[in-house]
Amino acid sequence: MKPVVDAEPLPPPLSHASLAAAAADWITNRIIEGHIEPGEKLTEVGLAQRMGVSRSPVREALHALAREGLIKIEPRRGAFVAELNRSDAAELYACRLLLEPQCARGSVEAMDNQRAATLTGIFTEMRAAVAADDPSSYVASLKQYNWTILDGCPNRLLFGFAESSWRASLRYWDLTVRSSQNYLRKSLRRNRGMQDAVLARDGEAAAQVATAVLELGRDELLKVLGRLAGR
Repeated sequence: MKPVVDAEPLPPPLSHASLAAAAADWITNRIIEGHIEPGEKLTEVGLAQRMGVSRSPVREALHALAREGLIKIEPRRGAFVAELNRSDAAELYACRLLLEPQCARGSVEAMDNQRAATLTGIFTEMRAAVAADDPSSYVASLKQYNWTILDGCPNRLLFGFAESSWRASLRYWDLTVRSSQNYLRKSLRRNRGMQDAVLARDGEAAAQVATAVLELGRDELLKVLGRLAGR
């Protein structure tokens, strides 16, 4: 098992919250780079020393990553990187591809002006995050955008199934977005098509875009997991 390698301390943050977010980014990036492996135990003290920060933002970062499923926190045992299984991820995305495009179709066809305005505001935040090269903010806004689309589906049984697979995929989102320098812009371009479909209330276009976005995310994620498995 590879040890966590030394790194440059995090830059001085504007707030405690921004330092916790930077710590979460640091941990996620080192998982992608293979310096922290699936199943590896993480300690607040060790991570704080390597980042050059106090334990408090590290603790918050670990809990934030645990909520998304990338880290597991077990009572009396501590925090561990979740096992990332390529086969499970492929099966999960197969389910998402069956459910979410149809959910998006129904949502866009039934969309009211208030939800459309909310999505427009979130998409503006996504564009700003890409312009600032801020993966953490982009992931947060992308999750909110995607959730707002799904939650508008009038078929609540379909929504329930889509919600389940969507939540199960959250653990992989940070890995996917940070997988390559160009992924942020590729993702934004694909999601711009969804925003166009929202404004046009075009359900068929929304379903097609949802399929393309999911296929892009699946392909990038499987590449990352393949690299991690090969180390």
